[in-house]
Amino acid sequence: MMEREDTDKKFCGILFDVLEDKEVRDVVCSPGSRNAPLLIAAASRDGLRKHVVVDERSAAFMALGIAMVSRRPVAIVCTSGTALLNYGPAVAEAFYQSLPIVVISADRPQQWIDQDDSQTLRQFEAFSNFVKKSYELPAYGDGEVELQWYANRIANDAMIEATSRRPGPVHINVRLGEPLSGKRVCSHQPQRIIGMLASDMVADRMKVKALGEVVAESRVMFVAGFMPPDSRLQKAVTEFCSLPNVVAMTETLSNLHIKGHSCDIDAVLTAYPEETLDSLAPDLVITVGGSLVSRKLKEYLRRNSDICSHWSLGWHHTTSDCFQSLSMRIEADPARMLRGLHHAAAGHVSEDTSSYSCQWTVAREKAAAAKSAYVASVGWSELRAFDMILGGLPAACNLFLSNGTTVRYAQLLGSRLPHASYCNRGVSGIDGCSSTAVGCAKAYNGMTVLITGDMSMAYDLGALALPDIPDTMRIIVIDNRGGGIFRFIPTTSSLPEREEYFCACPTLPVDLLAQAYGWDYLEAHDAEGLRKALRELFVRGRRKILRVVCDGEESAAILKGYMAVRAE
Repeated sequence: MMEREDTDKKFCGILFDVLEDKEVRDVVCSPGSRNAPLLIAAASRDGLRKHVVVDERSAAFMALGIAMVSRRPVAIVCTSGTALLNYGPAVAEAFYQSLPIVVISADRPQQWIDQDDSQTLRQFEAFSNFVKKSYELPAYGDGEVELQWYANRIANDAMIEATSRRPGPVHINVRLGEPLSGKRVCSHQPQRIIGMLASDMVADRMKVKALGEVVAESRVMFVAGFMPPDSRLQKAVTEFCSLPNVVAMTETLSNLHIKGHSCDIDAVLTAYPEETLDSLAPDLVITVGGSLVSRKLKEYLRRNSDICSHWSLGWHHTTSDCFQSLSMRIEADPARMLRGLHHAAAGHVSEDTSSYSCQWTVAREKAAAAKSAYVASVGWSELRAFDMILGGLPAACNLFLSNGTTVRYAQLLGSRLPHASYCNRGVSGIDGCSSTAVGCAKAYNGMTVLITGDMSMAYDLGALALPDIPDTMRIIVIDNRGGGIFRFIPTTSSLPEREEYFCACPTLPVDLLAQAYGWDYLEAHDAEGLRKALRELFVRGRRKILRVVCDGEESAAILKGYMAVRAE
């Protein structure tokens, strides 16, 4: 058995041994002194990929991106004090995206809390509202053997909690006393690994049959929010949505590829008057996935909440009644349940509801034709630029969208979906979008394309300094002089303070930043320039940044015009 140099804090080594055995492959570490034993333990384990990131906020978002794409638990390690608090936004995002981030923070011994000692604050349960569970390892135990047993138990429980049922982040606060940098030579000792066998909570056959009978008698709208790609679910959804009384509303971020304009949600919901749309309202809404981007769809279903029921399918941390019509939470594997519902309903669809899918197909095709004609007719703008960018993405790329107008344009124009699409839609913040995208790129062998606004890019410039950014990464910055969404939404679009206090045009010398951080730089100011730049952007080689300059005022006016286009 090979010997290695390890921290002399044996319980820290045990912690990382269990993490490694429990499928953790990536650890994002931030420098510090209090966390020295944790960093030494991580460094000595060859089975862990270590990513060293100074800025804890960027570190946590990068870990988030790695977890998004790899679907594996990712550990983040920081020192004591405010370092931990910088993890907050990414931990909250991980909680609402159901991603297993293992937060490991170093801390002072308990007796030094609130004693005016340096870098000391109340760390235990700092994220109690945004983690599945909080744990703590003491600086001193009743005996070395007992502390080692306790560390093993805590590590096993934390990993089970993070990855079972509805996955999510956990927090392990590790109190460490002096000395901190001691080492010992040791050989690897196998750790006790506690497994878990969980029920899949599938309803019995008679219950599924009864639910299938309701489906067969109803006009059904299947709605999908953000989810990772899942070929098994894709197959089940495709089969279920083939029923003649089912219409699919699948957002770009659902990563579901369903024929028939299923992603063009806002396009169809803005193409008709309320009376027409309300005549197509469903009797039953079945949802899977996370929160929706489309405000129009939420408003539509809330407006018709008195006539439709809502079944929420999948594992959730709480009862979410987004459409104000929730009638049933179905805690079950979505793919298996949808297959059961399809089997129960197929061949029994009521004649009264059998034309429902066709009615929506006609409405969607007319809306798509009208909206496409409008896009082709407008001048240079964000709408035109996004249409060209989304239409030109390599099919095998992963797409990461920043929050704000970027993800909304993808909803309007993203009918041609790439390999997979991601966005921080758990809590929908603009902080950390670029760092999360870097994490996504680290976990994917193909090309990763980040489309972001200038405000979101400026908010997370630390992402450009992250280590070992793959050459397969591309960034497209839409430079519209600040937060373009505020020129569009009714709340702020007419305010005299809009440009100074809301759009807040950032200082963002993209060309100089690209040069400083070793990226190839491209720029486009019109359609022809963008066409040429896109050809260069997706060529293999060094990582590249493309700045696309659009007039913010004109773009907002054109987007409002798009929303006003009606289908004949």
